[in-house]
Amino acid sequence: MKPEISEFSYGFALTNELVGWIALSTAPVFPSLIEEGKAGGGYDVKLDRPGVPLFLQFKRSHCMVTRAAREYRSVLATGGTLNVPYYRFPITEASTSDQHEMLLSLDDGSNLVFYAAPRFHQIHEINQAWSRTDIARRSLFVAPSTIGSLDDEQHHVAFDGANTWLCSEPRALEVLTSRGLEDRLSSYLEEHDQPLGERLPLLVTDLHQAERRGLEKAELRRSSKVPQDVPFSDRQFIRDIESSALWSAEEYIAASLPEPDPPASREPKPLRSEAAILREAADIAAHVFEAQMIIVQPR
Repeated sequence: MKPEISEFSYGFALTNELVGWIALSTAPVFPSLIEEGKAGGGYDVKLDRPGVPLFLQFKRSHCMVTRAAREYRSVLATGGTLNVPYYRFPITEASTSDQHEMLLSLDDGSNLVFYAAPRFHQIHEINQAWSRTDIARRSLFVAPSTIGSLDDEQHHVAFDGANTWLCSEPRALEVLTSRGLEDRLSSYLEEHDQPLGERLPLLVTDLHQAERRGLEKAELRRSSKVPQDVPFSDRQFIRDIESSALWSAEEYIAASLPEPDPPASREPKPLRSEAAILREAADIAAHVFEAQMIIVQPR
């Protein structure tokens, strides 16, 4: 069954709830709110206290209700357990996007990076979970490093109340509940007790380095599938065709033309250095890694 809720609605509800965690102080960084100087935009972080960034990519969960579903049959064939109904969310295929590879490069041991997905899919369920402050408890957190590199085939993370599998070739995954995530964040803060103000200047550099690693690895994967005796320009053409499926000649020519100049946009408001770094880091997280950046600190 298709989800009735959007990734935005789920992400907003989960982020709002994480801010209220008792043991930790969590501040989602929204670039536009930083620029406008509004509460919750990042100014409430304490630079003299330890702090680490948490990166979450929000996913929608599809509810699978029959034993004829592909993941159920493939897990059962391995002797594993997956109870119906169960939920699943897709990992974007490498042939379509570098999204997973980018998150994997960010999840290099120095950052906390997770896919976040709900154990619900209907509007009345998210409303009920919201009213009970139950969004996080009914969510699953999966580190990209737990999944690892993937090929161009379609892959899903399938999960019930107790089991989580990476499919199509079933492999059991270790994942975190909201309590497990809170414990992980607390222990990570104890290990990284450097004041946030000292860590902050390197944050943007770390994000750019992760972006470069991800793009290089994705490009290497793509080039390894193209015959090496094909001229480079033709290899580029092949990659373009592969990524765009069956384009018409007119569509390919149109896509090859230089893009028009973008419309004039308002220049970002000048900010003091710490806020400017937070804004830039949050922008990179959103536009490059498609993730929400949250600064986590002890209360």
